[in-house]
Amino acid sequence: MSILEGADMWYAKMYFSEKKEVFQFDSHGVQGVPSTYRELPFLESLLSFLETDCKELEPLLRRAYEDWSLLIDRDDKEAGVRTLMDLGDLGSRHIYLHLLYVRWFERFGRMGITQDRGSREDQEMLEELQGLPEQLPLYQQQVQRFFDLVLDVDKAGRDPQQQASAHYLYDAPKDPSLFSFRPIPLSFEPVEPGRCSPVLYPLHISDMIDYSLRSCVERGITVRRCKNCGRWFPQTGRVSAEYCERPVPSGQQTCREAGAFQQWTKKQSDDPVFKAYRKEYKKRFAWIKAGRITDEQFYAWSEQAREMKKKCDREVITLDEFKDWLGKP
Repeated sequence: MSILEGADMWYAKMYFSEKKEVFQFDSHGVQGVPSTYRELPFLESLLSFLETDCKELEPLLRRAYEDWSLLIDRDDKEAGVRTLMDLGDLGSRHIYLHLLYVRWFERFGRMGITQDRGSREDQEMLEELQGLPEQLPLYQQQVQRFFDLVLDVDKAGRDPQQQASAHYLYDAPKDPSLFSFRPIPLSFEPVEPGRCSPVLYPLHISDMIDYSLRSCVERGITVRRCKNCGRWFPQTGRVSAEYCERPVPSGQQTCREAGAFQQWTKKQSDDPVFKAYRKEYKKRFAWIKAGRITDEQFYAWSEQAREMKKKCDREVITLDEFKDWLGKP
């Protein structure tokens, strides 16, 4: 059964809109207000998937497989409920894994209505659960290889189209360690007021990985490791960007913000004009506490000092002339 056969059949959607990616999940398989709606920065889902520790997911995946087997073989509905609980836990760990929960939730409910337990669909879902502990790390390796050969601006260059065409023959990778592209269920439709976009209706986790990678190539977007945190980030703005804007805990600076401050600090510390100005500034600020000058006198001097520094920066006056001015009482 295809989720694109009718407007009331979908339970998962994914699309890109400028610098963000949107996920919608409907556990009941009925188009309307989605039960889950998430917006992430562009490519964040794929990058965070690369950073996921798949070993931590194995116990939940294996338990879900065992319980789904009990449901199919013995009509153990409690085992079916346990499957959904474990898949819900997995879905809270990564947005890709939430697809498992909504698929199995929809199937569990439909199974109770149609009484077709043990169908070919159930067997395929069982095989998928069984294979995921090995498949997920394999996807990570394949994506990493794709980054190295196609998207990494520092290794592969700035033209993903050229690199992709060099490493694929039709849809088959010349290097077996690269990700294999397959037909995916794509539509094209309005996603926001005044904006249309290709929309993915994923059936499998690999569909979302596939869509992300091909979108990077189509849009000419490269990736780079952040100079500060070492994580991958997409270059959706300047290709010369060295620091990422990946999500960070509330109250913390992004690497780009921290990096800009570090660069400014380093530049200033190496600037003899700034060093001379800063030295005199600290000395006169200490004079306030010593009672040698008033606050008003200090602020009047600092305003004049900034103007003289600007003249020195523009080479209207020399560094020695600036230092002589600073040294005057």
